[in-house]
Amino acid sequence: MKKICTFFGLLISMCLLLNVGFSSLSVKGAAAGNTEQTSDPNFTNLIVFARFADENEFVNDIYQGVSVREIIDNSYNTAYYSVGDYYRNASSDKLRMNSLYLFDNGGSLQLKHERGYYAGYSADNPIGYNTSGEKAYRMYELRTDWSDAINKAIQDGNPITNYNGSQTYSYEDLDKNRDGKIDSITVIYKNTTQNIVINRSDPLWNYKDYADYVEINLGDGRMLQSQYYVQVINNYSTLYMANNDQKPIVSLKSPIHEMGHIFGLLDLYNSSGQTPVYFMSAMANAISPVPQGLSIKEKEALGWTDDSTLKTITEPGEYKVKLSGTATGTDDCIGYKAGIPELNRTLYLEYRNFSTDGSKYDKSEKQLTNSETSNIKSGLVCYLAQPDIRFPSNLNGKPGNWALEVMGGTQSTKSDAALGLNDSLQVTDKLKVTVAAIEGEVLTFQIEGEMEQHVHSGGQATCMKKAVCEKCREEYGEIDPTCHLNLQRRGFKEPTQEETGYTGDLVCTDCNAIVEAGEIIDKLPVTPPDGKPEPEIPPVSPGNPPVMLEGDKAEVSKNPDNNSGAVFRSSAPLNELVRVEVNGIKLTKDKDYTASSGSTIITLLPSFLAGLSEGTHSIAIVSTTGTATADFSVISDPAPVPPASTPVPPASGNTNTDGSSTDTVAGLVSETASTTGSANVSGNSSLPDTAQMKKDSSGTGIKSPQCGEKNCFTLLLDDFIEILKKVLIFLGFSSKI
Repeated sequence: MKKICTFFGLLISMCLLLNVGFSSLSVKGAAAGNTEQTSDPNFTNLIVFARFADENEFVNDIYQGVSVREIIDNSYNTAYYSVGDYYRNASSDKLRMNSLYLFDNGGSLQLKHERGYYAGYSADNPIGYNTSGEKAYRMYELRTDWSDAINKAIQDGNPITNYNGSQTYSYEDLDKNRDGKIDSITVIYKNTTQNIVINRSDPLWNYKDYADYVEINLGDGRMLQSQYYVQVINNYSTLYMANNDQKPIVSLKSPIHEMGHIFGLLDLYNSSGQTPVYFMSAMANAISPVPQGLSIKEKEALGWTDDSTLKTITEPGEYKVKLSGTATGTDDCIGYKAGIPELNRTLYLEYRNFSTDGSKYDKSEKQLTNSETSNIKSGLVCYLAQPDIRFPSNLNGKPGNWALEVMGGTQSTKSDAALGLNDSLQVTDKLKVTVAAIEGEVLTFQIEGEMEQHVHSGGQATCMKKAVCEKCREEYGEIDPTCHLNLQRRGFKEPTQEETGYTGDLVCTDCNAIVEAGEIIDKLPVTPPDGKPEPEIPPVSPGNPPVMLEGDKAEVSKNPDNNSGAVFRSSAPLNELVRVEVNGIKLTKDKDYTASSGSTIITLLPSFLAGLSEGTHSIAIVSTTGTATADFSVISDPAPVPPASTPVPPASGNTNTDGSSTDTVAGLVSETASTTGSANVSGNSSLPDTAQMKKDSSGTGIKSPQCGEKNCFTLLLDDFIEILKKVLIFLGFSSKI
């Protein structure tokens, strides 16, 4: 078992080295701008502080007059610049993150190994690992180390709280989308002055990974399990404060970058140090201490755009785009994209302002203490992205084949790549982009040349309207006169004992076409056929939808010879019948079923039942006032066995001189078997008609009406014993056997 765990630990560690991204989040929201701890979160980040076996408590250590726990809460929840506010701003309020805490008796979680155990070997760190195999296994051990500490803290009764323990939350608050998984975990290790070297991909490096070892019992058989997490080590010797709130925060460069991996974003820098995106995304080379915003391509990947905020260009012309990071409504276009067949790439365009009056996270000077200003040009940023890749990664890319790159400029940092007023970019020999105007938060550009033509797709044409394209939301094609979505039964007439009735016509309420003509309903009999009054049918109204009166949990045979169909009865009147469905598939009247009055009586025909698989199925009788449903089971009874032919007596055998027969024992057995059934090569048997045998309902044997409850195998055995007796007597044994 330990070897299996070790294998999976190494496998997960290899996945980390490949930096594979997972999942995405797409939720609805309103305008951005809340910098206080969110009161309406839809995503929870659980923060746990961890110290190694050789370290003391640190959550209450004071820096610049503020404790570590409060500095972290400022950095994730409440400061003007925070991890939660960053993603609320980038998503235009679609992602509202709240970070909660798990403490162990008000403090950090104690791990079982010393810090040096999870670092490389050196003269200063003799307990470190020596080989890559040891490194991978200790990375696995580190995950189980803090996971075990979390499980123990929960088992000891520690609740989920805010940063100072003054407010308690339910464990279920850790799973906002109710998928049984903790949304996110952030493990914050104690800062250290030990002389331990940490390199990229080491167990103690800042990274995102997967660990499902935390399990929380919610009761009623429900479990909550961990999944994605990030780990960081912060520096508290240099803190930052925005001028307008004076809340000390740590550098947000790593926390925001690693949280992006939680949502599925991948690294946009290259493993060799090249970065074709650089300052245009926090997933490339993030500005410290507060990184810049995300690219429009990444927002699309996360589901934070739609057809109105990210539009597709198919024709040359002039277009207007709103400044990234300032859109407050669902109709504000913050980006465009166009297919470039010549390059087999998609062109993305957005307006970024990095000046002091730019958007909140893009502005290079953020009025933070101890921060530096980066000189980045503002304007229209143009990206080329590989098509059909949702989350681009440049980690293993190379020039000429980047998954996402910023076009234009001469600087490797892409700081001069944006197009200012009257600037142009020749995307290809046949495509050119020019900025025509910049007025406040709106930029106007012109695009000239050839681009991929849009092909309408999706939607459904009806008898009154054309289909609406799923991509551009425009109508296209022709009206479909055969597609009627809104139906109503009209002209129903109740039958009486004197006059016939009428089921009514099924009419489209949009175009008034008769989709299905009604049928005559027979007169009511003066006396019910069985001499009993009809059962009382509950009235059907909008507040009292139809119910299934008969047929629920019925068991029917799929063999046409064994039944006359399956009957179901809805309380809705026949004139309101719209359609009948089995397993969600619409049936054809008179081919698959028949309908008759008496409320609504549906009979599934034997030919239809024969095509159903054995097991449970569902039927829905859809009426204009609602739907009555039932489940029924299909079994596979064998067909009735035809009468067996009369056995032919065997020819007279030879006799010895003493009058005894010369027939062999085998001949006697064969003679008897011809009347009791003989086994064939395939294992089937031919049973006599006199037994009228069939399989019992449990499928465990064969029953005969003459046998009572005795298994026919027992009867055959009895017959065999009688035959054996006769043979033994024939051979000269006592007749008293």
